[in-house]
Amino acid sequence: MFVTERKAAMGKLAEIKDMEEAVEQENNEAKEFIRFTKRQEEHNQLMEKLMKITAGCAAGVLAVAVIAAIVIVPKSASVLSEAKKITAQTEEWMPQVQETVDQAQQVIAQINEGNPKELMNNVNDLTKEGQTAMQESVEELKKAVEVLEKIDINALNEAVDNLGKAVSPLARLFGGR
Repeated sequence: MFVTERKAAMGKLAEIKDMEEAVEQENNEAKEFIRFTKRQEEHNQLMEKLMKITAGCAAGVLAVAVIAAIVIVPKSASVLSEAKKITAQTEEWMPQVQETVDQAQQVIAQINEGNPKELMNNVNDLTKEGQTAMQESVEELKKAVEVLEKIDINALNEAVDNLGKAVSPLARLFGGR
């Protein structure tokens, strides 16, 4: 087998020598082939460089996406959690609001019927219940405001701005704004 490989290697050397002789004899086909191989080599080097740049950009985009996920997702989750708490508190108030509306409708019906004594008693009861409901609502509202004040909106806005600043060069690189 060594002999066969040697003959093959010798065959390649012979081909190369034939090409060199052809170039020395100014064979146009040989010169064109050499120019073509040089251009092909330059093209391959350019493609390799572009592939490295593309791989670097892809790694950069991945890094930005990971950082964004690490920074924004926890903050968004906490904001959503606080929003759920506020929604739950609002749902707790709904029965009181409905009761107040029902009582107001009764008062309107009694006014239409013209029973002043019963009307005054109902107005007094409604006023007392309204005050109690108002006080409870104010307390619940204070709690909701305290929860909202704990949310660090500035930090969340800053994180979103930083993400925008980090992603914008990559967006421009890939043809975005």
